[in-house]
Amino acid sequence: MDAAALAAWVTSVITGIATGVGSGLGAAAADRISRVAREGLGADEESRRVLERFDGDPAAPGAEDGLRARLLAVIEQDPEFAARLRTAAGLPSGPPGSIHQHVHVGRDMKNGVIAIGPVSIRKTPGTIAALVVVVVLVLGLVVKGVVSFVDSDNSPANGMTWGAGTAPGSDGDGVDPAAGGGQNKAAAVRDVALAKAIAPDLQSMPSGWSLQEGPVLSDACTSDCQGRLHTGGVGMADSSGDTQVAFNYRTYDTVENAKAAYQRYVDQAGGTVNESRATMSLAQVGDSSIAYSSRRYTGSEYLYKGFVYLRVGTVYGQVEYNTGYKDLDTRKLTTFARLLVDRAQQAQNGQMPSAQATL
Repeated sequence: MDAAALAAWVTSVITGIATGVGSGLGAAAADRISRVAREGLGADEESRRVLERFDGDPAAPGAEDGLRARLLAVIEQDPEFAARLRTAAGLPSGPPGSIHQHVHVGRDMKNGVIAIGPVSIRKTPGTIAALVVVVVLVLGLVVKGVVSFVDSDNSPANGMTWGAGTAPGSDGDGVDPAAGGGQNKAAAVRDVALAKAIAPDLQSMPSGWSLQEGPVLSDACTSDCQGRLHTGGVGMADSSGDTQVAFNYRTYDTVENAKAAYQRYVDQAGGTVNESRATMSLAQVGDSSIAYSSRRYTGSEYLYKGFVYLRVGTVYGQVEYNTGYKDLDTRKLTTFARLLVDRAQQAQNGQMPSAQATL
């Protein structure tokens, strides 16, 4: 599958999720591909604008075509991003072999879909054109293998194997790995050592980062204490000292109490959104998440920050990413948020947190 066909297909997956039409893939596989695509598009301002226009109204004229064109441009400019997309999709990263697939085009041009093996694509002029590219590519290949799509979420970008009930967007009511073949738990983190280790350490951060504050862990509680077990956090700074990230989290005795805490803090944050702070389109992490960006004018320049409020199982967390006068890098913000999610999930599984961030 060449760059144009890959961009068209990934766009159809994202559109299927956004419009509720579906992609023909399992939910976990489609979410994984969408997440990797959105992370890549969050790396530059132009791509973020295109993505925001699409998210505002996926069915608007030109929204899907604009997203596909931008995806193609980024795929062609960034081979690493293209490789991540192929890995997320289960496609070979090297020279392609033959792909044995059946193509079916529905009769209704307005509401029909194009089905290529396990993938269903909404019929638009853009996807029809992309289909021609795919068919030509497939016909020209030598038989070497079959592309398969696995309905699981074990992508390298995630770092964790999400089990039933704990995949992003679920209720997070995980099950015991002993009973469910390695699935994640949504268990209360009562062990002090595990709770403290949720906070990322220097080994889990990219090179060049240093400890700025903490780590701290406390079981004291004076307000909003329903079911809270621990409050923890740590602050890091990069080698320049101008960029900092703070990880804060609270562990709870039940999923329900963690959900209530998450909703409470999200509601409070929503009440502060104004001209200098706004919701931000960012790939979901954990069971629930929402992101904000802010900028503050100092009289000559703007200072930028990004925030992610998240929940995974029985743990609520916040990630604050301060980039100073530099534009916010949403890819790094997502990576740091996922790091906190992964370490919180490991603690709930009864494992000493060891997840690392890779930028």
